[in-house]
Amino acid sequence: MEYFRAGAALEREMNRSRPCVGAGLVSLIVAALLIFLPQRVVAHSADVLLARLRLQDGPEVTLQVTADVQGNPWLRHAPNPVEVLGAGLRIVLPSGRSFSLSELGKPKITLHQGFEPPSPVAITFDPGEAIPELLTATWIWRPSESPLRLEVPLGNPNSVLFWKTAPGTEEPSLGWQVLVSGDQSREVSLPAPLSPLHWNWMAYTAVTVAGGGLLLQGALLFLRARRHFARSAQSQATSPDRIES
Repeated sequence: MEYFRAGAALEREMNRSRPCVGAGLVSLIVAALLIFLPQRVVAHSADVLLARLRLQDGPEVTLQVTADVQGNPWLRHAPNPVEVLGAGLRIVLPSGRSFSLSELGKPKITLHQGFEPPSPVAITFDPGEAIPELLTATWIWRPSESPLRLEVPLGNPNSVLFWKTAPGTEEPSLGWQVLVSGDQSREVSLPAPLSPLHWNWMAYTAVTVAGGGLLLQGALLFLRARRHFARSAQSQATSPDRIES
């Protein structure tokens, strides 16, 4: 599997994105990219992760990470590739705090062939090979701080093609990056105001159910206590020492 075809495919992509740039300058930019991008990103292959951060008008953001599990030696023999993916990427907040994607909870998993969403670099496959089955893990959360950074921790052997999309569009925004072990992305500012106390429907449901359960339990305890006192009063009223002659 070959994610990036050096030279022609990359040049066509840049020409499409910036049609006004002269051919000479495009060739110079392409040459510079081929020099500075890691060799495994340019020539090969399945150890490239695709990370797409989708911004929305609301307070939620979505991060989709796509990998060729069978072709990636880092994931191929892992007991749980999704856990490895989640632990191998981190979100960094401006306060200095950071957390792995795994700490966001269980992602939604989809298996598919080919990569349909628009990407900043042409994603192609070897013509002589079958299109591999790709795995996409999707995390959705509500950040409490902005801007965010994506970090590839030290020890992660993969390169990560990282880009973002603006609300209401699937087209990649300008400023895509290729990150390697130890890198952090540029800051990504969220378009919507942060509202960490604005709960979603699941939080409301959980609080409502818990509150209803407490109220029901309190009502049952009250009824039991009332019945107990009523029986005690009746017993005292009918006891022999209280019966008048």
